[in-house]
Amino acid sequence: FKGEGCAISQAAMSILSDEIIGLSVEDARKYSKDTLIELLGIDLSPTRLKCALLSLQAVHRALNKN
Repeated sequence: FKGEGCAISQAAMSILSDEIIGLSVEDARKYSKDTLIELLGIDLSPTRLKCALLSLQAVHRALNKN
Protein backbone atom coordinates (compact mmCIF):
# COMPACT_ATOMS: atom_id res chain seq x y z
CA PHE A 1 0.00 0.00 0.00
CA LYS A 2 0.99 3.61 -0.34
CA GLY A 3 -0.34 6.17 2.09
CA GLU A 4 0.35 8.93 4.51
CA GLY A 5 -0.86 9.43 8.04
CA CYS A 6 0.00 9.09 11.68
CA ALA A 7 2.00 6.18 13.07
CA ILE A 8 -1.14 4.33 14.21
CA SER A 9 -2.88 4.57 10.84
CA GLN A 10 0.27 3.48 9.01
CA ALA A 11 0.89 0.57 11.39
CA ALA A 12 -2.71 -0.59 11.17
CA MET A 13 -2.66 -0.59 7.36
CA SER A 14 0.69 -2.35 7.27
CA ILE A 15 -0.53 -5.11 9.59
CA LEU A 16 -3.88 -5.40 7.84
CA SER A 17 -2.35 -5.60 4.38
CA ASP A 18 0.03 -8.34 5.53
CA GLU A 19 -2.93 -10.25 6.95
CA ILE A 20 -5.18 -10.09 3.89
CA ILE A 21 -2.64 -10.76 1.15
CA GLY A 22 -3.63 -14.01 -0.50
CA LEU A 23 -7.09 -14.18 1.07
CA SER A 24 -10.25 -14.40 -0.94
CA VAL A 25 -12.39 -11.27 -1.04
CA GLU A 26 -14.93 -13.07 1.12
CA ASP A 27 -12.35 -13.90 3.79
CA ALA A 28 -10.84 -10.41 3.71
CA ARG A 29 -14.30 -8.94 4.27
CA LYS A 30 -14.51 -10.86 7.55
CA TYR A 31 -11.86 -8.70 9.20
CA SER A 32 -13.57 -6.62 11.85
CA LYS A 33 -12.80 -3.77 14.18
CA ASP A 34 -12.09 -6.22 17.00
CA THR A 35 -9.77 -8.30 14.83
CA LEU A 36 -7.72 -5.27 13.83
CA ILE A 37 -7.49 -3.97 17.40
CA GLU A 38 -6.29 -7.40 18.53
CA LEU A 39 -3.69 -7.46 15.75
CA LEU A 40 -2.37 -4.05 16.81
CA GLY A 41 -1.94 -5.30 20.34
CA ILE A 42 -1.97 -1.91 22.06
CA ASP A 43 -4.49 0.13 24.02
CA LEU A 44 -5.98 2.92 21.94
CA SER A 45 -7.67 6.14 22.97
CA PRO A 46 -10.88 7.02 21.10
CA THR A 47 -8.93 9.36 18.82
CA ARG A 48 -6.27 6.76 18.05
CA LEU A 49 -8.95 4.12 17.51
CA LYS A 50 -10.35 6.28 14.73
CA CYS A 51 -6.88 6.43 13.16
CA ALA A 52 -6.47 2.67 13.39
CA LEU A 53 -9.83 1.95 11.80
CA LEU A 54 -9.19 4.08 8.70
CA SER A 55 -7.34 1.18 7.12
CA LEU A 56 -10.18 -1.25 7.76
CA GLN A 57 -12.70 1.19 6.32
CA ALA A 58 -10.58 1.66 3.20
CA VAL A 59 -10.17 -2.08 2.67
CA HIS A 60 -13.88 -2.76 3.16
CA ARG A 61 -14.80 0.02 0.72
CA ALA A 62 -12.36 -1.30 -1.88
CA LEU A 63 -13.65 -4.86 -1.51
CA ASN A 64 -17.27 -3.78 -1.85
CA LYS A 65 -16.80 -1.82 -5.09
CA ASN A 66 -18.27 -3.44 -8.15
